[in-house]
Amino acid sequence: MRPTYQAIKSMMVNKLPEYNWEIVFVDDGSPDNSAEFLMELCSQDTKCGVVELSRNFGKEIALSAGVNYAAGDAVICLDADLQHPPDHVPDMVRKWEEGSEVVEMLRTHSKQDPWLRRLGSRVFYSILRLLSSTDILAKTTDFRLLDRKVVDALGKVEERQRMFRGIIDWLGFRKTSLSFQPGPRKYGVPVYSYAKLINLALNSFISYSSIPLKLIGVLGLFITGAGLFVLSWMITTTIFAPELWNYTPLAFAVVINLILTGVILTALGLMSLYISKIFSEVQNRPLYTVRKTINLKK
Repeated sequence: MRPTYQAIKSMMVNKLPEYNWEIVFVDDGSPDNSAEFLMELCSQDTKCGVVELSRNFGKEIALSAGVNYAAGDAVICLDADLQHPPDHVPDMVRKWEEGSEVVEMLRTHSKQDPWLRRLGSRVFYSILRLLSSTDILAKTTDFRLLDRKVVDALGKVEERQRMFRGIIDWLGFRKTSLSFQPGPRKYGVPVYSYAKLINLALNSFISYSSIPLKLIGVLGLFITGAGLFVLSWMITTTIFAPELWNYTPLAFAVVINLILTGVILTALGLMSLYISKIFSEVQNRPLYTVRKTINLKK
């Protein structure tokens, strides 16, 4: 954490000396001694604050917690492993000064990225743009600047199964984009496994589009129509050409049962995702719980 703290502090002091600033670290239930180290660090510098969550709530919630506790006219989100280079912050601030309310940083993929993750990213954003009316750019990241108006609007969103960047884009404030090359990971290991990425993708599709429900209806009609056609064909050929087409009652039953089973299982599978999301939302639990903070007011 200290390299991150030093990099941000040096950047602000040397490149943006005209601004008051603070650094808000979020400890999302880390299993090591990160919380203790951050508390000690921030006890030595009042410009540094810590939000220690009571357990691991996931990156999307941790980002929301950090933004909620930030007090500035603009808030910049970046990962603590320095893959989001602080040197780009002055360019983001200049765009904000020019009137942009959201400045998002688009990741330039390198050959060092796993090919499966690069492919998955392309497929994910292609499907999301196809299904959703929200304009979410490919290669977008959580490395972004948010105007205070955006932060306040984000604080009113009570959605728990959330995609942080998707909600910000859905809010619809004036947005501009810049590109960056991710820096090498200074420390730590990636915590977003492929399973977590798949879960995030499913939540995103459900949150930002009702098209899957419409598609399942169309698919159901298509399968039903195809089944009726096959069934009609079987009945017709049995009546008019029994010597060429001789179906047993079991064949009729198999065709009908397969069609109905496919429609029912597909519909139930998709509906269960929506029902699960509704159940999570109506439980009315807090978005996160905080164990302690330092140098922060809320």
